[in-house]
Amino acid sequence: MRWSKQRLGKAGLAVAVVALCCALGISADTAEHQLTVYTAQSSYSLPVLDRGGKAYLNVADLLSPLGASQPHVKGKEWRLELNKAELRLTEGKEKAVIRGHQADLGGKVLVEDGRVLVPMDAALSLLSQLLKTAVDYHQPARRIFVGNVFTRFHAELKNGDQPSLVLTFSQPIKRLDANHEEDRGVLFTHTDRTTLTFSQDPLVSDVNKQQFGEGAIQSLTFSEENGAASITVTGNSKLQVIRSEDGKTISLQPQAPVAVATPEPTQQTAPSVEEGQRHTQEFFVMIDPSHGGYDKGAIFGGKLAEKEITLRLARELRKELEERGIAARLLRDSDIDLALERRAEITNEQHAGIYVALHAGRPGRGVRVYSSLLSDPQQPLAGRFLPWDSAQSGALNRSQAAAHAVAGELRKKGLTVASLGMPVRPLNNIVAPAIAVELAPEGDDPQSMESQKRHNTVASAIASGIAQVRGQMGVRP
Repeated sequence: MRWSKQRLGKAGLAVAVVALCCALGISADTAEHQLTVYTAQSSYSLPVLDRGGKAYLNVADLLSPLGASQPHVKGKEWRLELNKAELRLTEGKEKAVIRGHQADLGGKVLVEDGRVLVPMDAALSLLSQLLKTAVDYHQPARRIFVGNVFTRFHAELKNGDQPSLVLTFSQPIKRLDANHEEDRGVLFTHTDRTTLTFSQDPLVSDVNKQQFGEGAIQSLTFSEENGAASITVTGNSKLQVIRSEDGKTISLQPQAPVAVATPEPTQQTAPSVEEGQRHTQEFFVMIDPSHGGYDKGAIFGGKLAEKEITLRLARELRKELEERGIAARLLRDSDIDLALERRAEITNEQHAGIYVALHAGRPGRGVRVYSSLLSDPQQPLAGRFLPWDSAQSGALNRSQAAAHAVAGELRKKGLTVASLGMPVRPLNNIVAPAIAVELAPEGDDPQSMESQKRHNTVASAIASGIAQVRGQMGVRP
């Protein structure tokens, strides 16, 4: 199956959505809402659920990435532990018990299919009292900052023959998405907007808008919405985005015209039938060691980088898979940087049988196994193209089966395991079954992240889980 990042034009999409909603008598607001939590070690997003017009969160989605135990029932109460503190919740009640003291939740506790839901606005109280640290909640934007984790930036316009807007950040940027839009008006006027979206970085600003005058770069606007921050630069020319190697500087400057050379025709030989059959029938595991290059990821013990841990674990996993007769490839086998979007593109282009992303992070302990969480999977467009943001929808059941099998094998090894569904990239963009496995320290010992024995144990369990469901994964032509 082919996949595409193309979308309908704005006008056509708006007309189609309005017409459909009017015919069905429903609201046109169907966008997925999410809340993002930023900590010193990592960031994560979770879906926001509408229950009777009130925003709710799954308490496990909120607290498990921080190392909380899974909620369990004791009498009429649901209980979990985090940071050596106990949280108790009772269905239908508007108060929780945290560290033995009552806390107002601002709404009733709901229980659905074993999931415990709490009002979104209770997140501030839950996190601050359980973690015993400062928590800042940007409520309209649905962004929560645990501790002093803010990233700030300074903008400077440099004029000259080639004007440039230089953004300098207080911390390296982990994830950047750029989008360009052009609006044409009357009398041959037009406006170009370049929007930089920061979904994983705790970016904040004290200034919402800066004006630079007329020209290629005219203004900068900072905004927060739906669990992310954005910087939009407006001008009269399309801008190219250049990020420094250390991730702390982003420059925007007018894009130079590109001369396109006409390639000389080359004679191509069509692949043989046998080669084509070998390509379409080959099953392999695409292993993705997260981070790399200037993106070090989490730091343990002041010196050990997540990018080093994930690469070691990836090589060990490849060895374990090959010993079981399963082919495996590494998305990176050296210290290079790959954007999340490019990781998904390579995996899809090479028709992987299953994608496994490897991470290492704190807080928490043991191992966390993730599969994608799509609240509103989109159907394939005409021509069998898949929407980029929900390309995973067709493989979601197989991804969940793989995650379940891997989690089961990890538990057999005596490891503490949390299995979660999260709306994370690039899982949502992968066409094949896709999971992510995150390794956390044992207790407070960062040295455990270097343990070869632990790497062997985790890699062996992942390989056994994949071998167990190998027959269910299929091969994508």
